[in-house]
Amino acid sequence: MDFSADCKPKKYCWRDLELLTNSFSEKNFIGKINFGKVYRGKTQQGQEVTVKIWLHPDVGRIAKHYANYGLTRLESECIFLTHPDVVNHPNLVKLIGYCCEAEDHHFGVVYDLISKDTLINLTDKDDLTWKQRMQVASAIARVLEHLHCQNPPYLLHFVHPALIMLDQDFNPVLFDFFMLTGGALGEKQHLLNQDVMLISDVPYLDSSFFKTGEWGPRSDQFSFAIVLIELICKHAFGGEKWKYYDQLPELWAWSKYKYSGFQPIDCPLVHESLKREPGFHALDGVAITKLIFRCVVYHKIRPTMSQIVQFLEGLHLFTGGLGGTVLECLLDEWDADESSSVKKKRGCFHFPCLVRKKK
Repeated sequence: MDFSADCKPKKYCWRDLELLTNSFSEKNFIGKINFGKVYRGKTQQGQEVTVKIWLHPDVGRIAKHYANYGLTRLESECIFLTHPDVVNHPNLVKLIGYCCEAEDHHFGVVYDLISKDTLINLTDKDDLTWKQRMQVASAIARVLEHLHCQNPPYLLHFVHPALIMLDQDFNPVLFDFFMLTGGALGEKQHLLNQDVMLISDVPYLDSSFFKTGEWGPRSDQFSFAIVLIELICKHAFGGEKWKYYDQLPELWAWSKYKYSGFQPIDCPLVHESLKREPGFHALDGVAITKLIFRCVVYHKIRPTMSQIVQFLEGLHLFTGGLGGTVLECLLDEWDADESSSVKKKRGCFHFPCLVRKKK
């Protein structure tokens, strides 16, 4: 692989990765990714790192699709993480080096990241306060906004809490990009469609894709909304916890809201323990409920990531109520769109009951 002289990652051998992780010990194991694993590691100089490896192609369903999975993922990730547009973003993982031993199917990367745990492992625990959860959501939205604003834009297509690491200060860091397209990588539509066949975590895939067979420019907003649901209800829908017969998160959220009698002020999606925290404000719960449903409706009327960032930054939690005007304007604009959608019968979801009653 070719890299620019000013951003050239170190090349490791497989034995180096074994030494970093104590032979990929269970003690250093953090979690699984799509056909790979993530470990904590430490260099001989004492630097703490994170190591990600891709599994041998003989493992699981991957061998049935393409044997060069690890190499393809490694090349794309190295190109992406060394590109000037993303290399210094605080919520994108920093690449130290890589391992590429194609003959033995040994592929891995070493990150400059002191990992606390993946977001999916922390979602349903009490480690994260309401404020931290909203800070995580806001940071994820900002990094997605940054990717979408590149020319051409990057699209993740699959925002998943198992692919988001929290560092020791609870800052979210994206560290896996297996469905990433756009930017320096190009469209790669054929690889994207292959990747879909390898995914078992259906809840995070844009429902519009299954209706049209095409990816929209706002597919990331759908995945982001699912992660947001998980953050506020303290329940992870993905990973080994989700089965095909389970209810999809957006339908679960809608049923909870419907059961509440369509009373957003009750914040039915927010876990009761989070409502009791000093940083929680009921109006924020209402606003986030509207944001979630707005992001899972017909993709053409979903907000941009810039609008989502602006919306989250206007929460009472962050502004003390001073950002209320921003929220009111966005909510009024969205209410008008929702009313129009109902009249035209557009989209896969309609939420007329979310439109606020005017005094």
